[in-house]
Amino acid sequence: MKVPVRSILALRKASTAVAAVEKVTPVTLSSEFFDHIRHEVYGDSKKVDKVVVTVKTEESSKPVLVNRNVSTAFHCLNHINKQFADDAVLVEVIPSVGGSYFSSVNQPLQDQAEIRKIGFDTLENLNLVNEAYWRSCSLVTAAFLREALDVDVDFKFSDGNIKDGFFSVVVKGLDGNIFTPDELGTINRFGKSYIREEKQLEVISIPSTIAEESGINGDNLIRIGRQVFSTNGPVIRSTRQIGRFLILRSKIAAKSEKDVIVGGVSIPTKQPTSSYSWSLIAKNANQKFSRNL
Repeated sequence: MKVPVRSILALRKASTAVAAVEKVTPVTLSSEFFDHIRHEVYGDSKKVDKVVVTVKTEESSKPVLVNRNVSTAFHCLNHINKQFADDAVLVEVIPSVGGSYFSSVNQPLQDQAEIRKIGFDTLENLNLVNEAYWRSCSLVTAAFLREALDVDVDFKFSDGNIKDGFFSVVVKGLDGNIFTPDELGTINRFGKSYIREEKQLEVISIPSTIAEESGINGDNLIRIGRQVFSTNGPVIRSTRQIGRFLILRSKIAAKSEKDVIVGGVSIPTKQPTSSYSWSLIAKNANQKFSRNL
C-alpha cells in the first residue's frame, strides 16, 4: 500500500501554484503523448514485418525471428532463458547496416541486427552501465515524486556521474520549499514501495527531426508507469534492478531561489552489501551532495 505523501505536502499547494507555471519542455509529456510518438517513430503496431535478430552469448549465437519496430531486445534475450534476460541492463546493437550502438533493453528493434547483453558484471562497459543506472534512478525519483506530491511539479535532470557519489534531480514548482526530515522519511517509504512494484522503463528512441517537430528535449522518451520524461542516453530495464535506495536530502538549487534539488544514492539489486557498508555509502553520498553547490 502506498504511503499518502499527498496529505503531508498538500498545504504547500497554494504557495507553489504560480511557480508551477514554468515548464522544462514546451510539450506535455503524458502517457498519451508517449503512445502518439511511438506511433510516429515505429508506425502501426498491427502492421509488422519480421526480422532476424541474432543474440550473441559467450558460448554461441542464436538467431531469433521477431517483429520489427515492436519486439525489444528483452524479448530476444528471453529466447535464451528468463534469467539471462532479467540480468540485462543494456544491450549493444550491431545492425546489418551502419555502426553499432548501445541501447536500452526495452527499446524496440528496428532492423536486422546482432545484439549483445550488457549486465552489471560487464567490466568493459562499466562506465556506460553506471551512467545508465544513475540516470534511471533520477528518472524513477522524478516519477514517484510527481505521483506523491500534491503540487504541479516538473523536473530537470543533470548528467550525474557515479564518481559524484550521488544522483540528483531538480524539482521545479516547490517555490523553494525544501523537504523536512519527516517529509523525507515519508517520501522514502513511498519511493521504496513504488520501486517494489517492478515498473518497466519503456523507451522510444527519437529521431532528431521528430524531436524538433514535437518539442522534445532529448533523444529518448521514457515512460515509467504513467509518468513520461525526455532524456539523453539509455536507461535500465526495470525498477526491479534497483536495490538499496535512499533520498538523502533536498536543498535550493544553485543560482536559483525556487528550484529544489533532491539528492539520493542507490546500489543495484545485483550488488548486495551489508548494512554497515550501505551506511558508509549513504554517509559519503550525503557529504558529497551537501558540498556540491
